[in-house]
Amino acid sequence: MWIKTGLAILAGLIGGAMLAALLVFGPFEIGGTAAGPWKTNLLIGDSAASPTVRAAIARRGLLALNRSETVYFNATSDDSGQRLREECAYRVSFEQQPDTRWWSLTLYAADDFLAVNGDEAHSVTAEHAAASAGDAMSVLIAPSRPAVPAFWMSSRHAGHFALTLRLYQPDASISDNPVLAALPRIDRLSCEGES
Repeated sequence: MWIKTGLAILAGLIGGAMLAALLVFGPFEIGGTAAGPWKTNLLIGDSAASPTVRAAIARRGLLALNRSETVYFNATSDDSGQRLREECAYRVSFEQQPDTRWWSLTLYAADDFLAVNGDEAHSVTAEHAAASAGDAMSVLIAPSRPAVPAFWMSSRHAGHFALTLRLYQPDASISDNPVLAALPRIDRLSCEGES
């Protein structure tokens, strides 16, 4: 009797640990709302978030604020649905600036950290937009610096990377319904080895 009970407890502990590891380290998304390639979850930074959402956020090291302070969007694919890869060049096009006090767009490598490449070109911010002419702006994402000056983010040594767009102190309409945000397009321009 005791042996069966002990084995059942051990099997439950092992099974629970394996499931927890799969949920935290596995390929699961944290759910939520999508607008094109951009995904967000209104429970990020909220006390009502499920343990699974909290674990996924902690695993990615997001140190999230609640949605009245910041709305987070994440993209792992371009507008055509293809996975973002370091050997490709992309244009991220803002038709207009997001309705928010301040914003940033950051490229994270496959390991969820900034790419280790020495290029010091991990993100662009609202300050870059202020330096551009008008509301529209575009950012080139590529493994090497472009010959023509442009806003550039380096994907060198990033593998299959992700983009995170943070909207700080967004308009209340965005906090309530994030798909109303002016989100940029992500267009693939070319890939190394393709003709």
